[in-house]
Amino acid sequence: MNLRYLQYLRLVIEHGSFAAAASAGGVSQPAISHGMRQLQKLFDTPLFVRSGRKLLPTEAALHAALKSTGLAEQMDALTATGATPTHGDTLCAGVTPSAALVFGPVLLAAWCQGHSRRRLHMSSADEGRMLASLQGGELDLVISPRPRGYRAPGLVCESLYQITPLAYARRAHPLAKAQSLVELQGASWASVGPSVSGPVDVLREAFAVRRMRPPRMVASCPDYASLIHLLAHSDLLGVLPHPVLLDAAPKGQVVPLRLREAFPRYEMHLFTPMRSRRVLAPVFALLRQQAALIAGVPEQMRDAAERQV
Repeated sequence: MNLRYLQYLRLVIEHGSFAAAASAGGVSQPAISHGMRQLQKLFDTPLFVRSGRKLLPTEAALHAALKSTGLAEQMDALTATGATPTHGDTLCAGVTPSAALVFGPVLLAAWCQGHSRRRLHMSSADEGRMLASLQGGELDLVISPRPRGYRAPGLVCESLYQITPLAYARRAHPLAKAQSLVELQGASWASVGPSVSGPVDVLREAFAVRRMRPPRMVASCPDYASLIHLLAHSDLLGVLPHPVLLDAAPKGQVVPLRLREAFPRYEMHLFTPMRSRRVLAPVFALLRQQAALIAGVPEQMRDAAERQV
């Protein structure tokens, strides 16, 4: 039995639906649904009965959740006492696509420079899965936004920086001079994804709070470098969480839109186990230094980019 499915069971019982459980646990709703299907196969009676929009746990579900709570506490205790596996000379970092570009060089320099046997392994997934891998000892650290309502037992979470994302387009785009989201209602967009859980989709939220139709997403890219390249060679629009990502674009070809409306702020966090390997302390220190530097850069870079429009 996958112990994570029992965690999902407790979340569904606590929050009353798969969607609410996914939001609270920082995972996707399909992940919750899959876990419940797999768990149900082990029981002869239903785990839930539906009452309107609510899922009511049966006696079997409540009994399983109660028994699994003690097991979860034992696993958390093992994590807290440093029983998670280590990776020797390899630094295993879970990063979002933007974090890989912003912090990748720092991770490489801090971990590998001067150490011929060391290697850096960066991987990316939705935030909920990366944090679950960190709790399970598969990763040494995670750099990502914090999923809404996420609780991180056994982990330390610290903010690296906050920034307001901006919409971007190629310089000659017909909407490059747009000043309002209303002018962008018929536009086609590209994004990095799919992201099945994690932070709020800032573009969709910006449209939703103004009661506008959801933006039309035409293309999904694996990373921000490919997104920026696509923006530079098409009439698609895109949202970037940090202007430093424009380093991947030919100078001046991709520019920010001067919109009156601001997107929701974007916050990047560093997640680490409560008892990290001591050898990682210099890595964490350099990440914080880099975060302090880039936190002051966005406004200057944005102003410089806007002067080129």
